[in-house]
Amino acid sequence: MAIPPIFVKTAKQIWNYEWQVLMNGLAPSDSNGNYKRPLNLQKQIQIPTKEDLKKRSSNQMPGLIIGKSCPWAHRAWMIYEIKGLKKSINLHIAQVDNTEGRWILNPPIKGCKTLQELYRKCGNHQSRRATVPMLFDPGNKPESKSRLINNESSELVKILNNWPIYDQEINLNPSKYKKQIVKWQDLIQENINNGVYKCGFARNQKAYEKASKDLFSALSIIEENLESNGPWLCGKSLSIADIRLFPTLIRWEAIYYPLFKCSKKPITSFPHIIKWRKKIFKMYNIKNTCDVDTWRKDYFGALFPLNPSCIIPKGENIIEIINN
Repeated sequence: MAIPPIFVKTAKQIWNYEWQVLMNGLAPSDSNGNYKRPLNLQKQIQIPTKEDLKKRSSNQMPGLIIGKSCPWAHRAWMIYEIKGLKKSINLHIAQVDNTEGRWILNPPIKGCKTLQELYRKCGNHQSRRATVPMLFDPGNKPESKSRLINNESSELVKILNNWPIYDQEINLNPSKYKKQIVKWQDLIQENINNGVYKCGFARNQKAYEKASKDLFSALSIIEENLESNGPWLCGKSLSIADIRLFPTLIRWEAIYYPLFKCSKKPITSFPHIIKWRKKIFKMYNIKNTCDVDTWRKDYFGALFPLNPSCIIPKGENIIEIINN
């Protein structure tokens, strides 16, 4: 028996209303349906000195909290690996609670079982968004109060690049590249890193088409630059500009192409980007920061408005993706 058209129409209207409500909570938009990323706290206290860190025990070292699926946290994790910061920063990996939409700390940190609890312990009681990455300082004494250093990834990568104690003598933010890095940051942040979310979280066709156009225009600029001025975005040396771009592009085939509708072209139509991506993947410990199974589980399992069935698709492993 065919479903009466009035039932179909009514069901669509109800679902669209409920979808809008869910999306408003997940990904706020402007009046034209364009996704607008909420701002983080960007709070920063004085970073511990080299002398201070040398006097601390391992459990008194600052903590960097990341989530494997979060591309913004991935940036910070990459700097952590490239610079070799494990002696002076403790790395903690938070897990996604798909049921309640929050970050879980297992094992607990400073007695906190969720990231929200740790934010509050650091004195941020008014924060409604407990986000990764997060760098905090537990203090150098047992009675010290934990404090948030910074939780804005674009600033955090610069803080970690200049961290007082490191193993690798690498400067990813040299003054000679300052203007170029700012130029790439402006293009990459809004049109690519935010651009994939603008596609996935667009509320209407017009907003989606604008986001898609801006995204692929920016990718074309990146491709042309790598072809003429590579192998890196700023020329001969790896920089923060490359680090800010990599987490988005390494997730492309598994997440952004199928789930966020970034489908105007396959990423393989940009051969110099593919070569650049593979080169970064094979450097330092970067491949161990890439967990495609966790990405699929967290994105497809947690973003209910984009995937109501919560079915997690099968796909290639990260080595197959990077070598294709």
